[in-house]
Formats: sequence, structure tokens, C-alpha cells
Amino acid sequence: MKPGVQPQHRNICRRLLQAGMLPRSECGQSLVRILKPLLDSGILRWEKAAGGQRLVVVNQSAFERWLEQHFPNAQLQDGADSSRIQAVAQFRNTKALRSNLPEIVSLRSTRDGVLLRNDSPVETARATSEHGVFAFTLTDSTPYALRGDCALIENLAVFHSFERLGLETGFAIWTGGISSNRFINWLAANVKHGLRVLHLPDYDPIGLTEFLRHHERLGDAATLFLPEDLPSLFRSHSNSSLLADQKNQRMLMKLRKARHPSIQQVVALIDECNGGLEQEAIFIECLAGRN
Repeated sequence: MKPGVQPQHRNICRRLLQAGMLPRSECGQSLVRILKPLLDSGILRWEKAAGGQRLVVVNQSAFERWLEQHFPNAQLQDGADSSRIQAVAQFRNTKALRSNLPEIVSLRSTRDGVLLRNDSPVETARATSEHGVFAFTLTDSTPYALRGDCALIENLAVFHSFERLGLETGFAIWTGGISSNRFINWLAANVKHGLRVLHLPDYDPIGLTEFLRHHERLGDAATLFLPEDLPSLFRSHSNSSLLADQKNQRMLMKLRKARHPSIQQVVALIDECNGGLEQEAIFIECLAGRN
């Protein structure tokens, strides 16, 4: 789909094609904006009607081609239930429809007993040893559950060698950045069974905002990983470009108002150094100290 064209515009555009006209009252501002090129080219036009206006199709074949370009409406065989496939078929945009796909949870562990499937421990340590990772698809009715301590690691480099960080937990999940609501809800459902989460994000507005999302759902079961040498790491490895984006600046303004003590501590370092700290810096320092 071209910018500005949304799935909700499809039905009203098809009504316009079928009836040949629509009252102005049924044409919202967003629709009028996307149809402006058609109005400018004379494919559509405004006409007076009963004290108001109506939108009229002047060139039906050209309007049909425009509809086909933006809403191809391909007919799929039974079984094509992926929202991404349906979205491309109907709107030329995989993100036009809400995703119904399960997500893949990737984890590494040095011990079993944290991940259960139908209440039975999964051999995650063996899978990690033999294959480097254990993975499963997370659905709304998943048979998997978590017990005990778990680390959430944002960046892949740290996840691949998390054992060398010396964390108390021997179980880590790679988040890849922003977690889905489904994933956070799954974590929250396991808190009552003793799950505790140690969050290792980037120390920048996005990473800290992501931690707060988890903390809002998990409460004190979610803690932010704060190494003892975090101040010195900020002074030696912080990056001002992590604050350059306006969206990040807006996030930082909200974070300055957060009452969570760990957030306050990191925000103070961000302000002092005028930069954020990527998670890999902690990992590099950790390895350097052990060599």
C-alpha cells in the first residue's frame, strides 16, 4: 500500500465505485487526502447535491485500476490463514492486518528445570550444548511455562555467550529488542508460579522504556541488570547518537519522571554523559576483565 492508504479505506472506496458517488458526510478527512491525486487528475470530482456536496466517479475504468493497485484482493485457497500472506494479497503490505502468527522464543541454558512443557522439565541445557539454542513457538495457548530465574537479553552477541557474564541464573531468552504483548503476558502469567526476570537491555531510552513495560506487567519480579562498574562504562563507552532521534528524546523526557530507582540511576548517567550505553559494552568489559 502507498503511504496514507489504510485497510479501512477499502470498503468505502468499493462502495464509491459501485454507487458512482458518495455524500461528503461519508468521506472522512483521511479518505479525502488519499483521493486527492484522483481529484486533481479529474478521475473523481466534487459536485453540489441537496445543499451539500457529493464525491462522484468521473472515470470509472481509471478508478478501478487505482483500486486494483492499492487493494488487489487476491483470492487465496483454503489454508492460507497467515495474516501476513492475507495482508499482502489484499493490501500489498504485510503489516496492514494485525498479526496472528506465533512468535519464536529462542533461549540458552546451562541447567534444566526453568522451562516446562505440560508441567514436565524440558532438556534445554542439552539442546543448548548440542545445538547452541533451544527454540519453540509461543501461541496464546502455549503448553510452555517458566519457573525460577530467567534473564532477558536484548542483543544477540551477549545472548550467544551469556554464560560468561557470571549471572546467577543459567537461563536466558533473546528478546531482540521490543517484546510483543503476547510474550510479556506469558511472562506475567508465570510470575505467580515463582518466575523472576533479570532484564538486560541497552541503557538508552528505548531499552529503559522496554524495561518499564515489563515492570508494569511483572511488578517487582522484573529487575534491571545494573553492573557495579556501570558509571565507568558510561564514561568510557557511551554514545551520544543514541539520543539524537526525536523519538528517543521524547522517551527520555518521560523516563526522567519515572520513579523506579534503577531507571533514575541510569537516566542520571545518560544525562551526565550525554549518551546511551549499548549492552555490548558491558559484555566486552566483562570478558576483558577475565582474560
